[in-house]
Amino acid sequence: MLGGLRTLLACLITRHLRSPHPLAIRAWFWPAAEADDLTEKRLCLKAILQVDPENETASLALLVLDGRRQTN
Repeated sequence: MLGGLRTLLACLITRHLRSPHPLAIRAWFWPAAEADDLTEKRLCLKAILQVDPENETASLALLVLDGRRQTN
């Protein structure tokens, strides 16, 4: 339940700030870092890339998740 609230908060922050805003990006990193579910992590990281397509941290994190997905 807490993960869902973090994601909702990130959505609200992103909706009310112009892109790319550092607070919007940090708002999405929070649920991405805390989520246990890989699908939820992936959605949060993709949201970061929608706000900031050049974000290297989110891009690398997605590559790691994709590598983990292929080995499982």
